[in-house]
Amino acid sequence: MRTTSRKCTRQGRSMSKPVILFIVEGKSRDCRFVKEMTTCFFKGHYSSKIICLPAAQNLYMLYQKLEEDDFETDVVEVLKETVKDARIELSNIKRQEISEVYLFFDFDVHQNNTSDAMPCDSEIMKKMLKFFDNETENGRLYISYPMVEALYDYRDGTCKAFSNCYVSLKSCSQYKNLSGENNPKACQRMDIAHWHEILNVFSLRVQCLFKKSTVDLNWYRETVSPESIYNAEREIFKRHNSIFVLSAFPEFLFDNLKEEFWNSMSKQKNKKFNNCRKK
Repeated sequence: MRTTSRKCTRQGRSMSKPVILFIVEGKSRDCRFVKEMTTCFFKGHYSSKIICLPAAQNLYMLYQKLEEDDFETDVVEVLKETVKDARIELSNIKRQEISEVYLFFDFDVHQNNTSDAMPCDSEIMKKMLKFFDNETENGRLYISYPMVEALYDYRDGTCKAFSNCYVSLKSCSQYKNLSGENNPKACQRMDIAHWHEILNVFSLRVQCLFKKSTVDLNWYRETVSPESIYNAEREIFKRHNSIFVLSAFPEFLFDNLKEEFWNSMSKQKNKKFNNCRKK
């Protein structure tokens, strides 16, 4: 999105719209979140065509297919080969027309499809983050901990989640219920007001995850990445057998939008930390 946003302001340079592809794990909820996010922040501002497609498999399965082909097959081609929706949606789109690829997947400790005991302490996750590290090449990977439901797992004005921020490993398979229980946001459409709060909560949680008294944009851009978040999550798993709840969507927005966006969407003066098990 960073590269494309600059290109899109120069009208008439290209005969066709560049395509930005979001690859998500599930069709209904994941694609819904992408649509609501892009409608709030990109509609009317970018000329790129945005397509969201489900991988219909978890991240480990998708990576395994690429690995079996010695990484000579592009992730878009794998998607077209394995998912009917992708074949239909991308049938008239050439690979070179897709300018950026973003992957949004769950950490999902119980669905790793690998020989490793747990991806929390796994070499394969490091390999995946290294491979999917550039949106204009192999794609850029964003991970929700533990699942996509982390997006609405927050309480207004605080960093505290409905699931209490830390989910034990044994409870991860019940996270959908934990995050939605008595949580009205679980059924709501995410408008700009919701996203504003989501982004505020994310900046608070990043502050907690990295044990910082304050966070600013310079520190964020120098420090926070999918890989550094995974490393911090890995330490929590090793020490406490838990996962820290964190959504991938605000991470993507802060990575790709301008400094003014951070300043307007990350106002922490009136926010507070609830008492919790800070690690």
